[in-house]
Amino acid sequence: MPLLKAAVALAASRGARIVEGYPMDKAGLPGAFVFTSPAATFQGAGFVEVHRWSPIRPIMRYYIGEKT
Repeated sequence: MPLLKAAVALAASRGARIVEGYPMDKAGLPGAFVFTSPAATFQGAGFVEVHRWSPIRPIMRYYIGEKT
């Protein structure tokens, strides 16, 4: 989670309004398949799910300067 928060802070410092991430959301996947982090990690950093292209790949966003 510290890396996600640092990424958001860096993006905000450069004028970004939204940071988007593509975690995995499937319990029991081997670690090698969860290199983008679990969705719960993104949720814990303040990201919200905005869409799913597949059952295990949510699209999550952090809205900078807005309540999530």
